[in-house]
Amino acid sequence: MGCMRDMGELNRYRRVIEELEPIVERLKHLIMLLGLPDSCSYVLAVMYVIGEPLVIDNLSQLTGYARTTVFMCMKILERLGLISRRRVGRKYAYAPVSKPSKVILSRFHEILERGVRPLIKVLEEFLRCGLRKEEEVRIREILRDLVEFEEILVKVISGGVS
Repeated sequence: MGCMRDMGELNRYRRVIEELEPIVERLKHLIMLLGLPDSCSYVLAVMYVIGEPLVIDNLSQLTGYARTTVFMCMKILERLGLISRRRVGRKYAYAPVSKPSKVILSRFHEILERGVRPLIKVLEEFLRCGLRKEEEVRIREILRDLVEFEEILVKVISGGVS
């Protein structure tokens, strides 16, 4: 690939990440629940949003992380079965796997059933008890975010997100 084409693709990827920033952030937080570091979670979220294989140099430029940080993330993510790699010339291109492993799906299901859904029920109960206005507003915001998070988890677990 020529340098100009690479720069054009990188700029297109940057625009996609910028436009879908809320989705990237939600995915990152979801991935962090697996116990992954912030950097690895962000790199994987970016990879899911871009949806095309990327080399370490491109991931470094897109995420703002040093190449060594991205390389370490690739090693961790590959060991966990969350990404695959293929040789492209002298480099490797990395892409998220289309179907996360059963271990990962099991962990997401556990987070959903033991964490997210019980917390939603507790917050709904707080709202029924009557709160000061500012407390109610904040709890409704948290509840809205949790419900969105629950929807993302359900899609991932059921295979609706590829």
